[in-house]
Amino acid sequence: MATRLRRSFIAKMSSMLFILKSFFKLSSQKIPRARTCARTMRRTEQTSRSKSQVSLLGPGGPYRLGKMVKLQTPTTRFLSCIALLLVLVLGPTVASAQALSAPDAMDVYRTIDSWVREWEVKDEQIVGESTPAFACVSVTLRLDGRVIGRGQIVNPDPNSESVALAARVAIAQARSWVRTKVDEEPTQDFWDSMSSRVTLSIELVDQIVPMTDLELTLPSLGLSSGTQALIMHLGERAEVMTPDEIITLGMGIEQAAYSMATTLSSDGAMALASVKELIDRGYTFSRGDPIWIAQSAPNQGGVFLDRGSRMIEESRVGTASVRNMSERLAGYLLAQRWPGAERYGIVGTREIVSGRATPEVALPYEQAMVATALLRFSEQGKKPIHTRSRDEAIRILKDLRAVQPGEPEPWTGIHASASLIALSYLNNEQIESDEELSRLNERCINALDSLYSPIDGFPDSVPAGARGLVAWSLVRSGNKYASSAVRAVFRDTPQGQLVSQMPFLGWAELELAGNASEVPAATALSQMRSMMWDHQLVSSDLDWRDRDYLGAVVFTKGTTGLPTSRNLRPIAMICTMLGDPRLTPGTIVDMGIASEIGHCAAAMRFVDQLVMSDASGFLSRSPDRTIGGIRSSLSEWEVSPASSAIALLAAIEFDRSIRAIGARPTPGFSPE
Repeated sequence: MATRLRRSFIAKMSSMLFILKSFFKLSSQKIPRARTCARTMRRTEQTSRSKSQVSLLGPGGPYRLGKMVKLQTPTTRFLSCIALLLVLVLGPTVASAQALSAPDAMDVYRTIDSWVREWEVKDEQIVGESTPAFACVSVTLRLDGRVIGRGQIVNPDPNSESVALAARVAIAQARSWVRTKVDEEPTQDFWDSMSSRVTLSIELVDQIVPMTDLELTLPSLGLSSGTQALIMHLGERAEVMTPDEIITLGMGIEQAAYSMATTLSSDGAMALASVKELIDRGYTFSRGDPIWIAQSAPNQGGVFLDRGSRMIEESRVGTASVRNMSERLAGYLLAQRWPGAERYGIVGTREIVSGRATPEVALPYEQAMVATALLRFSEQGKKPIHTRSRDEAIRILKDLRAVQPGEPEPWTGIHASASLIALSYLNNEQIESDEELSRLNERCINALDSLYSPIDGFPDSVPAGARGLVAWSLVRSGNKYASSAVRAVFRDTPQGQLVSQMPFLGWAELELAGNASEVPAATALSQMRSMMWDHQLVSSDLDWRDRDYLGAVVFTKGTTGLPTSRNLRPIAMICTMLGDPRLTPGTIVDMGIASEIGHCAAAMRFVDQLVMSDASGFLSRSPDRTIGGIRSSLSEWEVSPASSAIALLAAIEFDRSIRAIGARPTPGFSPE
């Protein structure tokens, strides 16, 4: 009960602040990065060896000290202090060095950057009295997104020489790589030119902490993927996998451990050994919390990264930021045009690091959803990007009609439903005046008869999770069985699984209801929304390492079911519900409205966190085709046009709902 009240209070306060910022445009100072505070908390965490910190998105340990970074109420601060006292009493302490401040870390970065631009670390620069001591340093150099040099130094005892030694190794590897690509020894002018194209990424760990037996039994070894370094020792030898390297190689934590074990022993059989077997063979495991600074692109300054991206602060979420996110998403979708002369439409899901698209061509269903999102976006403004979005959407639909060898036909199955939905956002005159659009529309309408009938229902060829989409297409096309289909999906879908039909079923229901005073499925939709908010991650759920998950919805708070881009679909519907007075009554001065806005704003914060940002551009071989897209999850580095389309629709609905609430008359309130 106390937890629920605490969460409610935090949600209400966040909501009120959001409303004030959004509608009355009060100025607010940017909240400083939490990194320095988090670094200080790290020292506290290291005081407990027997009560080890485990990511709260995995099985949590008995003390979740990382919460303290985010909790704001006096009650929770008091409880956190009690927990801290217990840890200090019960757990033996570990000697710790002084926490590295953000300015000091940036100074280290600038020093390494100066060496990289000169392609040399001078002897007299290796050691200085002011040089921080590190237990682990990783320096990575990239050219056009490709790793050309990586230097890593691991010291059980922090050492002030680690920075220079790691930089030397990275520079030497990069110089060697360059020489393999040219026919003769490069000139100084050549090296000067190359240095301006190289990007720098550094990770600094001031202390490594031995991992406990409990941690090593947990999934991912109890580590938060993408935020922590894994260190492994075998005798005097040591290997490390930092977040940068793990992301680049596309590995999970367990994979990284087995790869390191193989390297340390030169025995390929270690890749098949269990963690227990590795321990029995003398391997020891440690972890570290690196400060990560990297260049987003050549000739750019270094930026602090969290899990390979920038942290989206709660305070920065508002209508303006969501509109900006919409434009970034639309820009990404516009960049997915098929590069060849063939009329394939757009490419498929793209791996960020390698730049490869798999599949090479997006499925017709995905292309139609992209066209729908771009058409909806084009209605939001009159900027050049809005005009381009409409033109590109029409081109995609025309390319769907021109079926290429090996392509699925867009007028079959759920492809037909998605295509019809996109076409419904064009006026009849435009469709009828264009032969390709008209023919596509006709064939898709004819296909609907095979997707639903009042007697037989949905055929087996329509997946259960796609029936909401089919129902929406029936509504949008004016099919006489539309109402029957919508009611059938609501009836046959268990309440707890209704999210799987969103947003399409919800949008179909609202369009059927029209301007009626009530929505027939209002109760079911409200229950679904309540379930969503019950599973939304708040500050008190999260370790400081995992604060980038704030606002996400996770239906299983364990090692499985972590928030992914699939969770964006019901969020899009809930953003629509926010602006419908039949589903969310009240005005901006009502606490209920404030709470709903707060929940939706937090959810949009997580959506923005999934967007591939400019700050992560250095990781990509194709930044122009990946920046602005929605990643599969915070720990998966691929971007999908279909997920990005859903995110764009969610952002549009959020903005529309906020405007609608702001336009509602408020009794006894005057903005003057």
